Amino acid sequence: LYSSVVYNIAISRSNLELIFNTVILLFVNELDEKMHSCLETISPTWLEMTSDSIKATFSNTNDLVENTGGEEVQDSILDHQRRINELEEEIGRIAHLESKLSQNGVAIKINRGGNKKLKKKMTKIVAKQAANRKEVRRVALQNQDNDRRVLALESCREQQNRRFDEFEQNQAEFNILKERVILLEAN
Repeated sequence: LYSSVVYNIAISRSNLELIFNTVILLFVNELDEKMHSCLETISPTWLEMTSDSIKATFSNTNDLVENTGGEEVQDSILDHQRRINELEEEIGRIAHLESKLSQNGVAIKINRGGNKKLKKKMTKIVAKQAANRKEVRRVALQNQDNDRRVLALESCREQQNRRFDEFEQNQAEFNILKERVILLEAN
């Protein structure tokens, strides 16, 4: 938030631009908070896992600086300086676009009615999610029942295979006995 305010003051050329940029920042901040709360409702475990990953990524920067040699630090500084220059160029392009927008008289209105529509959509999504959970539970129970049936069928198949093996063994013994009887009759 502090960097947004400092940046806003730095790039604004007039009070009108300052107000314009502030409204945009407030709108984006509100939108960000709403998206975060939606994600927290929809998938809290994914959000927590992603937040932990981000914290882990940025918490190791101090260890990295302490464990590197002078050349690596200088290379890192040069890379950061290049990135800063690229960002400053991007800021210039954005400032140019903002000035074009203000010259053309473009105004942004915050639509409070849109929030009501989003709440209705969220209510529908939550209801659909609850219905989907019920369906998942029903399918899981059906899968368990099907697993039991598969196990029973596999057991029957094994019994049939044993019976077939016994039949083949009996058939082989019968053929041997038949050959012996033919030999005995021939003698």
